[in-house]
Amino acid sequence: MLEPNDSPAILPDFCTGARIFRVLAVCEAVAIILALGSSESADLWQLLFLLSVYLLWIGVCSAAALCLIRRWAYGLSTRQVMVLSYISLLGITFVITEIALLAGPYTGFWVLLKEASPMAFVLRSLGICGVVAALALRYFWLRASWQARAEAEVRARLEALQARIEPHFLFNTLNSAAALTATAPHAAETALEDLAALLRARLAHETVEQVALAEEMTLVAAYVRIEKLRLGARLSFTADVDAAAEQARLPALTIQPLVENAIGHGVARRADGGRVQVIARCTRQTLTVTVINPVADQYERGLGHRQAVDNIRDRLELAYGHQASLEFSHDACSFIVTLVVPQPESDDMT
Repeated sequence: MLEPNDSPAILPDFCTGARIFRVLAVCEAVAIILALGSSESADLWQLLFLLSVYLLWIGVCSAAALCLIRRWAYGLSTRQVMVLSYISLLGITFVITEIALLAGPYTGFWVLLKEASPMAFVLRSLGICGVVAALALRYFWLRASWQARAEAEVRARLEALQARIEPHFLFNTLNSAAALTATAPHAAETALEDLAALLRARLAHETVEQVALAEEMTLVAAYVRIEKLRLGARLSFTADVDAAAEQARLPALTIQPLVENAIGHGVARRADGGRVQVIARCTRQTLTVTVINPVADQYERGLGHRQAVDNIRDRLELAYGHQASLEFSHDACSFIVTLVVPQPESDDMT
């Protein structure tokens, strides 16, 4: 499951008036329930008043503590924020409970002890606080994780939309095709057909979730032919896909963006060009695709690669959870992206 980028953001903003009002409303509701459940019916209103004061103080101080943690806990991990919040809530409950007991003879809080000893009252208060705090923090974590997942999905979709039609790529392809119409009309026609196939696949990306690797590689081949119009002999491309991998399933438009980045941020930035390799192997459970390209003359830690990698990684997370992976590495000569996609066991693969 995806986690929030900022760990303190896992907590709601308890610094707002609306959030504090909700906390007070919950505390008052709990006070009413506890008062109605008490056997001391003769002192119902007094008991309700004392429980309200007691719980409202715990609620206000807890909201203040969570507000401060959210504001000042940057740099801590999610687990550390959760533990700090839990300990703070228990500590606040213990301190206010002890204050209530010490002030009992002067304020009437001894009414709360008619059914229990001071030690039992403290332990019961801490037990209730521990359960409520654990449930609340668990809810905050699940909500923040769901929001992070939803944001990743929206970001992936926006990036996919932005990548559908790239003006520079479209302009260069049309220019190249126009230049070929007089000297090589057949090549110009092929270029336009490849461009149409590429744009059609990108426009269908939202409705087609998965495709066979063979279909994806057909799209890759069309894209490479278009890029060859611009780069000529500087671009070399090889694909080594075994028979078992051809029918393996993977999310649509997964390999083509990786090849696009390999060309645009590797081969195209080298004076002598280079070769892009796609290697695909498949077992019964796993499809592994590796994209290799030469490092650019001025390598900048693969910033262009990271955009495509992060986009596809988010899509893989949404589709497969932690079963799929997308990793990248490099050495002095090559930049390597490795994609691993799980396959249904029912697929007929060897």
